[in-house]
Amino acid sequence: MWMKRIGAKTASAAAAACLGLAVPPSAAAPLAGDFDGNGAVDASDETWLRAVYGARRSEPASPYDPAADLDANDVIDYRDAALYGAAFGSVGGDVDVSPPAVFVTLNDIPDDMNDLLVVPPDGFRITLHLDAAGGSVLDPATLTVTCSQAVGPYPPGAELGSQFSVTPTRAVWEVPTGSDLARTTHEITVWVQDAAGNDATETFGFAVRDFAFGPPLENLNTFFLDFDQDRSLSPEIDFIEDLREYGLSSAATPALETQMRDRLVAEIVARVYPFFDRGPDGSPGVDPVHVAFSAALPAGAHSRVCVGGQSSLGPSFLGATTLDPNNANETTDECASSGNGIFPQALDNLWSGNPEFQAAFSPLDPGLGGTPVGEHPDDAAVMAPNFDPATASAAELARHLEIENAVDAFAQAIAGVTAHEVGHALGLVAHGDAPGGLFGGLSGGRRDHNVTAGADATPAENFLMNAGGSFTFQELTGRGGESLPVFRPLNWAYLRNRVALNVQVTGLFPPPVVDAVEPNPVVFPDPFTGVPVTIRGADFLNDPVPPTVSLVIEGDPTPNPIQNVTWVDAETLVGTVQPALVAPGLYDLRFVNSDGQRIERVDFVEVAGP
Repeated sequence: MWMKRIGAKTASAAAAACLGLAVPPSAAAPLAGDFDGNGAVDASDETWLRAVYGARRSEPASPYDPAADLDANDVIDYRDAALYGAAFGSVGGDVDVSPPAVFVTLNDIPDDMNDLLVVPPDGFRITLHLDAAGGSVLDPATLTVTCSQAVGPYPPGAELGSQFSVTPTRAVWEVPTGSDLARTTHEITVWVQDAAGNDATETFGFAVRDFAFGPPLENLNTFFLDFDQDRSLSPEIDFIEDLREYGLSSAATPALETQMRDRLVAEIVARVYPFFDRGPDGSPGVDPVHVAFSAALPAGAHSRVCVGGQSSLGPSFLGATTLDPNNANETTDECASSGNGIFPQALDNLWSGNPEFQAAFSPLDPGLGGTPVGEHPDDAAVMAPNFDPATASAAELARHLEIENAVDAFAQAIAGVTAHEVGHALGLVAHGDAPGGLFGGLSGGRRDHNVTAGADATPAENFLMNAGGSFTFQELTGRGGESLPVFRPLNWAYLRNRVALNVQVTGLFPPPVVDAVEPNPVVFPDPFTGVPVTIRGADFLNDPVPPTVSLVIEGDPTPNPIQNVTWVDAETLVGTVQPALVAPGLYDLRFVNSDGQRIERVDFVEVAGP
């Protein structure tokens, strides 16, 4: 069985040692400004500084290289140029002999989750993370990438590095649509060099298979967020009851209540979209998920999720939807179950003691001593369409800020929960390890949610599909210095149709080879008697079942299976060709190993009648 990663880093130091040359010890710290690692700060270093000048760490596409960021402020600017100038002429530093580091993966999936990845025949991303590792700056122009199998028009072993978008810290290539990679094991080899000539090599293996039922998010998935239901059978619709619960509206002022309801519905819908890399109006971002949201009944096919009230499962349930692996059902009605939906009244049950929660809602929440929107003497003014904070009184401005703070907290919290529950409805988080699952938990509160590889624990990162009970109010809403939650890379790859769930693939086995079918031609002695055949080759699997072998003739795409295929050993199969299934002619041979690897031999078997 092939391993995920084969190969090792190499360096000019290792080559020198093999030649019996003296190798200077690695410096504890290179000379500041010695970007090419030659032991001196000289004119040659200016070329490297110019290549990365102006780059910022915060801009992934920029040529930022931390080895050139002399003051470590995440931008390469005049300060670094000044430090280089101050060090110009320094000599006597150690020559850099430390190799850079390369991490190869697919779709930015981290090392603890990429041991066995299955991707579709196109559309996935090969992502390389490059690191100068404390040595000289990286030389992106040296990047070389090859693959053991053909990638679209590029044959096995062809140089692919020019297809990548490359910076000194990262390189990415999205395999183009229509590349139609072979459904087998692939191996990528990456080589890169730094300015001192030290090099690193890394190899990564992965499997390619078709989606079992098509890409899970091939179609636009539309979600109707229904804010107008009264599932609690109270005097008012559930969502209005929620607003009153937190002082965001009051029955005493119906017009302002309607205004707040409409605003908050629009805010929630607008804030759900960015979780899926779309603008507040649903416009696509750089890498958008194929989803749409509407607070009005959509005209076409859609799923429905009710927003409002309290869950029948208990007051602490903030949301629930049914996990739909591979997004098999694109038109679910989550409102049909009283336990499913988004339940804003749980916010108070979960976080009433949280300081950020109290700061957001106590000025409005009557239960916390606040004054609901519509009952404060300044509300008519601050809620007016022509309200201008620049000309408002101090009291009006203070009230305006109280309302805006509560609106922001409420809308962001409900939007985050909605995005989480929509994630479940789209297939997150499929149970078990990849490739059969997406590292989704199997039991307890972590069931259907993210767990860590090998430990079945909730990730420390603020990932959107972590178990609901693991979030603080700050983590859910991006308050208190926290960033908003995001989908972790494996989940994002699933949402973008860049990984394929597959329970057949249990290891990265070599591609099977079929060398011969004996006898060939296959000659039927009569119209009723089958002919035993032996199939010879290499890397035939027998776990859990033997391979399937079929004959396909031009003009008829229906495969004609060879009957009773039996595994003898990794190089031999036996079976029977039946005249009732296979007419005389020249056939392609289609071979599918038990792990789904598929090969075809064109015009490979001749069949003749009696």
